[in-house]
Amino acid sequence: MTSPIPPRSPVGPSRVRLPPAPTRARPTATPVATVTVAALASAVCGLVLGVGPVGVLATVVVTVVATATGWAADRLVGATLTTRRERSRFEAALDEVDETVARLRAARSRELDAWYPTADRVRSSDAARQAPRALVLGVGRASSGLVLEGRPDDQLDPDDPIRARLADLRDEAATLDEAPLCVPLGTTVRVVGPPVVAEAVASGLRCQLRSAGAPRSDAAEAVECVVIGPAATSTGAAAHRPREVDTVLLIGPDGEALVTRTGGRPCRQGLRVAFVSVLDE
Repeated sequence: MTSPIPPRSPVGPSRVRLPPAPTRARPTATPVATVTVAALASAVCGLVLGVGPVGVLATVVVTVVATATGWAADRLVGATLTTRRERSRFEAALDEVDETVARLRAARSRELDAWYPTADRVRSSDAARQAPRALVLGVGRASSGLVLEGRPDDQLDPDDPIRARLADLRDEAATLDEAPLCVPLGTTVRVVGPPVVAEAVASGLRCQLRSAGAPRSDAAEAVECVVIGPAATSTGAAAHRPREVDTVLLIGPDGEALVTRTGGRPCRQGLRVAFVSVLDE
């Protein structure tokens, strides 16, 4: 099931760009020209100063070794510093994306909560001063509409821990934990569960329909409550031979709820329902 997007929503589906992957330090070419020039300069200086052939050769060797050693050390230190700097930049950018995702998810949750109140809030919510726009079965995990663009993990090593962080960040951005799960107002619903609990859930759904302008008789017809005993199973509800409905909401003895059918198709969607006393009908 999905959570609807409020009309004229300022928080609608958003896209957040992930930072580019850390730049890897590229190895530099061996400074052959530099080493050659340094060796020649050392040889010329040795000859000018009257150093013998052995001294000239020793000077050239020392110069070549010193130049090559300096280049190797510079390359190693420079690559290490560059890698650490790029890594720090990337992780700091991911922290900013994490904060942006948290802010957008919170704004989205607040907006949906106001536009699609659950049954226990339908008469007190500011947004509910207008007629309900959908029948809210409860709240649960649903799509947020937030998309993270970019694939920096494709440039990372397979065992890089940041790949797991990116996967978690995408999963977090894509979903809301407490989003209203809705069906159209014209949907027929069957609530199946133990006495009192199932009746309280069905009562809340009927209250929503009446707040939307449906007559009491139509609300009662749209939401059917099938009460089963504590030891009964779903086959007990089947023995009732109920009429065909669009949505089936199964309530457990502990109050846990599960949508087993929606839009005329089987499904399994857990959610938290609202309980409204039948006296409020």
